[in-house]
Amino acid sequence: MRGVVASLLLSLAACSTPNPQERVTGSGGTVVKYSSRQTTVDLTAGERSTFAAIRDRDFPNASVAQTLRAVETTLTASGYGPLTTENDTGLVQGGRSEVLIPKWRAVLRGVLKTRVGLLPAKPDHQYTTALVTVRASAMGPGVAVRVRFDNTLWDSGGDSQTKIVLAKDAYDHFFARVKHDLDALAVPAPKGGDALSK
Repeated sequence: MRGVVASLLLSLAACSTPNPQERVTGSGGTVVKYSSRQTTVDLTAGERSTFAAIRDRDFPNASVAQTLRAVETTLTASGYGPLTTENDTGLVQGGRSEVLIPKWRAVLRGVLKTRVGLLPAKPDHQYTTALVTVRASAMGPGVAVRVRFDNTLWDSGGDSQTKIVLAKDAYDHFFARVKHDLDALAVPAPKGGDALSK
């Protein structure tokens, strides 16, 4: 009985101070939780400005076809897959799963939850989606690439929260890998005679 009362109090406290940037896309109940809860966190005005400053990169002298191949190579090397590529729209997308706690710890929490009852939810696993668009540059020769990483984090209670990744390093790393793969595609293959003579 005490566990039920504590759970109700925690639920009421959580509902009393809602996050204005958080949208509930799937509710599992408020006072009494009967299912999991899915939320999406919208960006603030400041975060939108930050995101706009890190999501784009131009690659002069690269074609759309070359860049799409480079993006596919980069995402695959980073663990994203399977990938979906739309050549006519220049869109590449894929996802990457990551377990955040060891299997033994997840099993232990499950056992404790069945015996003790109420346990605070902890981050369990996450899924990151990469959405990349490639188009001809409006500023001259080359292409413009835009990427967005969406991260969904699940906790041990089954609830999830989705938000756009704002870590600048993640975007810088992605663009650096794309440039590296574009440079590799641009290197001419050795001629047959040169290869045989070495």
